[in-house]
Amino acid sequence: MKINVFNNNNIKLQGLCYYNDSYKYWDLNHCKHAFENDYFNLLPQINGKFHNHTLLMATISLDDYSHKFSIYRNSLSSKIKRDIEISKKNKFYFKKLNFNHHIYDFLDINHSQNKYRKINPWYVQPPEIFLNSHSGYIHEWEDDSHYSQWYGLFKYFKHYKQAEITTNEKMFAYCKLVVEGELATIHLIWGHRNFLNKGIMFHLITNIVEEIMKDERLKCLVYYAWNQYPKWKSRMLFKPKKIEIIL
Repeated sequence: MKINVFNNNNIKLQGLCYYNDSYKYWDLNHCKHAFENDYFNLLPQINGKFHNHTLLMATISLDDYSHKFSIYRNSLSSKIKRDIEISKKNKFYFKKLNFNHHIYDFLDINHSQNKYRKINPWYVQPPEIFLNSHSGYIHEWEDDSHYSQWYGLFKYFKHYKQAEITTNEKMFAYCKLVVEGELATIHLIWGHRNFLNKGIMFHLITNIVEEIMKDERLKCLVYYAWNQYPKWKSRMLFKPKKIEIIL
């Protein structure tokens, strides 16, 4: 599957960089040094990685569903649709978010996973490490075809706060999505361990698919390599595909 990311000299391909070295390129602000000094040496590696014929990417091709969310949703199993309804009945709702307003919930979600099994220490760093992340605006290295957006699943709680910020809502699942030309990639994504049985991750992913299907320029959604959680990804209708990136 050939995908054109429409690279140009004014942007940084943050999505493809993240897939090459996730913790070195996770944020345009916090990883500024890497993007300024190592980026152009990385581009050939990115191309080579995606042209690796043994690496299959977990992919939803939007053309398979005529770019219509209703067709995609109707293709999901009855169990997945049931779990999404469970999430909605439990008053979880989906929305865009400014990551800097929800750092404590981000860490609470990560710690819930860390209690279940030890995860990479990057996810459970002090909140100060994540302050002033790029979120909620177009960065100087982005444009209308190359950008990132955080999404989350929330519940309303009156007067709920994140440190000094009153949000009136608590986040239970998150996803950072990056759009680059015809490609959308899922980056950081997780749900609170104690609420996975409420269907929150199915609810989150289906809403992200709905969001990207609004953009006729996009060809596919990629959720990293197929060999990571293939059974779960297949339930969300991701398929293993070879991706050829056109820079």
